[in-house]
Amino acid sequence: MEQEIIETIIDFFKNNERQGPGSNDATIRALNFVDDYENFKNILDVGCGTGSQTFALAQKTNANIFAVDLLPGFLKVLDERATSSGLQDRITTREANMDNLPFDSETFNMIWSEGAIYHIGFEKGLLQWNRFLKEGGYLVVSELSWITNRRPQEVTDYWMLNYPEIDLISNKMKTIEQSGYLPIGCFTLPSSAWDNYYHPVIKKVASSIGKQSNDSPMASFLDRVVEEIFIYQKYGRFYNYAFYIMKKPYGSY
Repeated sequence: MEQEIIETIIDFFKNNERQGPGSNDATIRALNFVDDYENFKNILDVGCGTGSQTFALAQKTNANIFAVDLLPGFLKVLDERATSSGLQDRITTREANMDNLPFDSETFNMIWSEGAIYHIGFEKGLLQWNRFLKEGGYLVVSELSWITNRRPQEVTDYWMLNYPEIDLISNKMKTIEQSGYLPIGCFTLPSSAWDNYYHPVIKKVASSIGKQSNDSPMASFLDRVVEEIFIYQKYGRFYNYAFYIMKKPYGSY
């Protein structure tokens, strides 16, 4: 990723509570599908951003949480928040690519990733991250998914261009099984979880438009954000983020 693009993304999102649709309530609801999480020793949060879900997990579990992101500006915010919350001894940040995680096999009781697995691809993420899970460990991800079988061509074309792995929830569940996991649960986000993300974004876009030259990285980035918001406002009833909760079986190979 070019440095200019990295700095543009960090500058735009670093002061937002979230870098994608979600909520603490949804995080906790997903966690409640997981057995015995109070006794987990190590949790990995992949694509953590500035860590809204990281702190929700820290407050509900007793685990050491390793928060990984590719963007150092997000990790700096997370570190500062961890220190101010007195959680710096339980939250460890690591700048790393989710395609090349720097951990030993079978290190984690649970791997968590909200709205980020698309960077590597759903199936690829399930397969690559499996080795970092202990047997009986859980993988919990939220993933963009179609929630209707039929939809207008415009929204299909938009998401096939921007995320070709978008698919029906039923097909995502098949991928989970084919990747060697036991499906445990699934649910879609409420509209309020999208509002948590888009309301601050819309305000930031409104305050930023017109302040950049037309050929600047930020102007190009804002154009893409505006298009995404337009698509959601027009077609959001056809897709959503779904939480997928799955388990690595004992004796898996």
